[in-house]
Amino acid sequence: MEITPEIAECVGLWLAEGDNKTNKEITFTNNSIELVLFFHETIMHIYSGKNTPKIYVYSPSPRKLFNSIGKIKINYYQDRRANRTYYIYRLADIVFIKEWHNIVKQVKSQECFYVEILRGIFAGEGNIKHIQKGNSRMVRIASGNRDYFIELLLKYFGVKYTYIAGHRCYWISASQLDKLDRIHISSLHPEKESKFRKMIDSVNNVNYPKHYLKKRVLSILDKFYRTQELANIFKQQDLRILEILRELKDDDKVDYVRRDKNTYWARKELISKLILRRKSDILKQLGTFKSINDIANSIAVYRKIVSKRLRTLEAEGLVKNVNKKWIRTEEGSKLICGVDESGRGLQKVCF
Repeated sequence: MEITPEIAECVGLWLAEGDNKTNKEITFTNNSIELVLFFHETIMHIYSGKNTPKIYVYSPSPRKLFNSIGKIKINYYQDRRANRTYYIYRLADIVFIKEWHNIVKQVKSQECFYVEILRGIFAGEGNIKHIQKGNSRMVRIASGNRDYFIELLLKYFGVKYTYIAGHRCYWISASQLDKLDRIHISSLHPEKESKFRKMIDSVNNVNYPKHYLKKRVLSILDKFYRTQELANIFKQQDLRILEILRELKDDDKVDYVRRDKNTYWARKELISKLILRRKSDILKQLGTFKSINDIANSIAVYRKIVSKRLRTLEAEGLVKNVNKKWIRTEEGSKLICGVDESGRGLQKVCF
């Protein structure tokens, strides 16, 4: 049988939250129903028996929200001690459990599956500790006793750790987060992945003094930038940069234009030059009556864009439509002459 990365991840899940003492059934416990179903689907690809698995739901709520998932029977129990709902997956089959133990042994013996195994273990027993007030970041893997296979995996990826017996877990400091991020350690568990990404983003988010970042952003907007590009330059989250850009726009210092479904920001004067150049590009084509297609072909711009710009120019009184042909108005001709004489707007704008 071919061992897939998904099987290796399920081996990690089972090592973390499975029952390795029973010889009658495969069990797996987790608080994520998505992860439980992932475990089920993977097991079903290698299981050839006829037994039907069961899922036991333990919830602090008395409400029973579903009776079955596909062919899986649901046994629902109220557990007032539980802080949140958790699920136990069980597949009883004495023959298959022997096969499963052989698969686990085979996967653990191959270094090529170490990343998937560790990812599965973390989805089961991993925890993210991010205390924003004290700027404390930590990852931990629960383990009642020292587990030398977990230590083997962490050492394999160069991750430094400390085992704290009193807390019954491995502690991994913030200095090791990049190593964990490179192997996507949290990607298997939806909630843990969300928490881990927020913690990673907070590490990369440089703290600037008040108003300093605003000045720095404005200082480089003599070129066109997307929000994401600025966020990468200043190591900030997109929303933080967007907030600053909005403030600068309200101060009438910057503006934006759309191109190829993207938004580009620049200083107000650069935007004004670009808009004037766009106007002049079309107006210079209208010494005689022309159709939208003629203009689009002449300036190498999509027909829809030309149509939109013509409507804007028409609203400004710079062009007019006569029998589905466009021509400059007297005001449009004056603008072209003014631009040509002063050179305003004909300066090349790099965008």
